[in-house]
Amino acid sequence: MTEWRDWPAWRRVIAAAQDQVGSAATVGADAALAIGDLLAKVVDVIPAAFPEAIVDAVDILSANQYAKAPITNLRNAVYLHIDDGPEAVAGAVADLERRIRQSWRGIALAGMEVIPEGGTVLIHSASSTVRTVLEMARDHKDFDVVCTRAMPIGEGTEMAAELRAGGFEVELIDDEVAIEFLPGMDVVLAGADAVGPTQVINKVGTAVLAGAAKAFGVPFYLLAATDKILPEVLFNAALQRRGREDLSEAISLDVFSGVTTENGVMDAEAVARFAGSILVAEGLRI
Repeated sequence: MTEWRDWPAWRRVIAAAQDQVGSAATVGADAALAIGDLLAKVVDVIPAAFPEAIVDAVDILSANQYAKAPITNLRNAVYLHIDDGPEAVAGAVADLERRIRQSWRGIALAGMEVIPEGGTVLIHSASSTVRTVLEMARDHKDFDVVCTRAMPIGEGTEMAAELRAGGFEVELIDDEVAIEFLPGMDVVLAGADAVGPTQVINKVGTAVLAGAAKAFGVPFYLLAATDKILPEVLFNAALQRRGREDLSEAISLDVFSGVTTENGVMDAEAVARFAGSILVAEGLRI
């Protein structure tokens, strides 16, 4: 009996699972909302389908979006509370969605501090968090924006279009010439799909750009909510599932200037401590 797979909430789960353009934060929040709605429908219509339907949904999300930490943390939250019943799961999922959607303000306040007045900001790939930081910073200072195209999908092109629609003047450049632009940049910003104790999973091309930025002395900050930080066992599981055709890569945290979160800028040691404090569901420990 899998009649829940015909429901609108299930279709939203699948849409989130298949979203290869949306940022990790956007996909994670949308997925959490869909899981919450699916759970409410299950409890109301076929309570006997709990927990099967919900576990089914988060497992599919994880299988397709393993590199996006909010999805991994969503699955972990469900597994941690599944034995406590639907109400506990609903509360955990709603809390995660709320944190994801509300973290932007804290990140924006911390992130705008790394953008210098009159400076030039280089953006790599697409990130709703980066976009929010730029929008808030614009209210307090003047700066220029340069975006990489982030091929082969071209998320950076979409990012540039969204920024232009919001009133920014954006220079869009090919990935291949980004390093040549670095000496004229004051700071580089990028989002992050997942942050582990010592590494980050991000768009292909980030490692080369980050290494070059460090060599040129240009600060490079990742912008990510703490809900994108994963404990070692979950981060390693995500790494192991990456295939040859994967468009993400693992990068050492040491090449970045810091991870800007809703709690402020965290260095590599602070990230490792936070990751180590996260409780992992027994069913997800490998």
